[in-house]
Amino acid sequence: MARLILLRHAKSDYPLGVPDHERPLSARGRANADTMANLVLGAIPPGWSLGAAVSTAARTQETWARVEAGIPAVAQHWNDAALYLAEPATIAETAACFTTDVGIIVGHNPGIWELAESIPAAREQIAEEMAHKFPTAAFAVIDTGTTPLAHWQPEDATCIDFVKCR
Repeated sequence: MARLILLRHAKSDYPLGVPDHERPLSARGRANADTMANLVLGAIPPGWSLGAAVSTAARTQETWARVEAGIPAVAQHWNDAALYLAEPATIAETAACFTTDVGIIVGHNPGIWELAESIPAAREQIAEEMAHKFPTAAFAVIDTGTTPLAHWQPEDATCIDFVKCR
């Protein structure tokens, strides 16, 4: 069994003159990212190996740094420029690169939201929550059944949880 976690970065700031790619987290975003560490940890089954692919944008890098601080061990990690404002297909292809039991992708809307919505939800409540909004500092937990992430297909996976920080 494998698991994919699609994590949208925490709330960013909008400093004047700073390009979109370089925007940092806001004070609320930093606090939410710290809280997300425990929530993400709760979505990782004990003993499962963890990998992370993170957009190169400053807000995703900072989100991941704060989340990773609360996770015991990350077996595989890479920063991926292709995840910056990526389409759902690119995110799905990135997920197939994990050699771990759990893969976390830290990215952006609308791609993260669109991919999560395309995966059948285990409960109607999950689908309803994601249909309304995939806010900052939120993540979808997707199980792939007996299929490893290297061979997963969104239509064969199941979204088992949707977690919002606020």
